[in-house]
Amino acid sequence: VLVTLGLIFGIFIGGLSETAVSTLTEVISQDFKSFGSVTWIAGAYLLTTVAFTPLFGKISDIFGRKPIELLCIAFFAVGSLGCALSTSMTMLIIFRAIAGIDGGGLISLSFIMVSDVIPIENRSTYLGIISTTFAISQILGPIIGGALANVNWRIIFYIQLPFCGALALLVIFVLDLPKSQGNIIQKVKRVDFLGSITLILTIVALILATNWGGKDYGWNSAAIIVLFVLMILFFISFICVQWKVAPEPVLPSRVFVRNVICSNIALFMSGAVLMVIIYYLPIYFQTVHDLSPADSGYRLVPFLGIHCIVCLISGYLAQIFKTIRVIMFVGSVINLVGVCLVAFIRQNATLAEQFILVMISGIGLGCNLQLGIFMSSLSVAPEDVAIVTGFTTFSINIGGVIALAIVGSVYNTTLLQRIQENLP
Repeated sequence: VLVTLGLIFGIFIGGLSETAVSTLTEVISQDFKSFGSVTWIAGAYLLTTVAFTPLFGKISDIFGRKPIELLCIAFFAVGSLGCALSTSMTMLIIFRAIAGIDGGGLISLSFIMVSDVIPIENRSTYLGIISTTFAISQILGPIIGGALANVNWRIIFYIQLPFCGALALLVIFVLDLPKSQGNIIQKVKRVDFLGSITLILTIVALILATNWGGKDYGWNSAAIIVLFVLMILFFISFICVQWKVAPEPVLPSRVFVRNVICSNIALFMSGAVLMVIIYYLPIYFQTVHDLSPADSGYRLVPFLGIHCIVCLISGYLAQIFKTIRVIMFVGSVINLVGVCLVAFIRQNATLAEQFILVMISGIGLGCNLQLGIFMSSLSVAPEDVAIVTGFTTFSINIGGVIALAIVGSVYNTTLLQRIQENLP
């Protein structure tokens, strides 16, 4: 029970911090009298989370799970405390970026440690529990943030500190994790610094290009074109380093077998749907139905409930019937149907209709998230499980970030056109 609790704490605080500010940005911008950089409150966290997530699998293999987990907890606590004590928008954004690096580590390592401490015959069930916790934290973030909007937005960062303390105690005294071999110098020599840097730069260039394109700059502007060119150059450099230079690559080519590739495509799409629903459905409810931030967050509860139930059921079914592919295929079809239905929600739709349409997507996502991670881990050698698990977490996150950027660009463009059409 305590082992499971430790895994749950890690992913809960990482996921909560990712979405909690989605309903607090207006309050924070008014508090600091700064509106131009408000999108970076969430953007800085997501940027560093996505950029560093793929690295934690290999780094934890080299230095050991426990030291890296404790390091993530410590720096995440520092980042959260810095956010709570921020006196300016710039200070808040910097500490959000620091927390994002380690928040991604907490999420990734929670999934990785399931493979370390849970026997393979029970792993799908526990991955269902961890995925359910991740979904709960993602949905509770906007709800808690909305509830605190009229109290004090700094509380959302303070409440993460006790979780960090409890998690640190569980990691130190309860979790029995694999220990790495060698002294510190030998371990440092094994780190693929060049591969890590080129991968981070590739991801940063991609995220900046997709987030700025269509909003801050036109898609055909010099800034966006340069970012995409840099992304391609950094990515080519990363591939060359992995194949020709690094003795222990961050992402070795041997792990990219068919099941891993297919699973990560499914996880990419699932992450995209999850983040768009979490971020933009509350905006829809606030603008179209004139709901408060808290009430718009509560409208996500049915989606959360059905998603959590299906996560647990699908993991159990995979364990009983020894099949993953069929469940993921059915989940993908249901997810596609759900997304199409959500896209056509009528303005005068009843509350029950809104709940049902959103719940369909929740069913599809519940089938895919943890089973995609499980399938990937089953498809590689035991020594590569941590690397692949870190990459699957990255696929979920990068899918969400790119989808948010695209949907945000469409939303802003459409909103501007409608405003111009209705101006006298």
